[in-house]
Amino acid sequence: MKINCLLNNKQAFFNTYSDKPLSLLLTEEAAITSLQIGCGTGRCGNCILLIDDKPVLSCLIPAFSVAGKRILTFEGFTKTRFHSEIKRAYKKHQAYPCDQCYAAKTLIIHSIISDNMDPEPEDIIQALQVNTCNCLNYDELTQIVQTAAGFRRRKRRVRRS
Repeated sequence: MKINCLLNNKQAFFNTYSDKPLSLLLTEEAAITSLQIGCGTGRCGNCILLIDDKPVLSCLIPAFSVAGKRILTFEGFTKTRFHSEIKRAYKKHQAYPCDQCYAAKTLIIHSIISDNMDPEPEDIIQALQVNTCNCLNYDELTQIVQTAAGFRRRKRRVRRS
């Protein structure tokens, strides 16, 4: 099956079998290294990427379903202006996800504050539950998300001025 999509803001074409997991397609054929393929069943949440701005478990997504979609991996996200806000929030709280879940948690945080720049703690916790790594507790994660959202709000105000 031929699949055409936008991968990290660039056109991408793949020729693969339709039900191949997206995580394997991207790691094997697009050299994406940020996807931590651990469980392959969606339990760990370390293979998160964004499809049309929504976080998904790439190990559960069949390749055919991304035809015509926008896929953003951690590699692509690090090239956006939004990455620095989350990095600054990690640094401010001196709390960093481990290497296994850093990419997934960062993309989830971006998704949270893209949807709502003033998220409630309950919404933050619910969104982050898809990643089961417990290297950071929910209090730390909530503070990081709220701080990153604050950075984004300030940046927006400065741009409008």
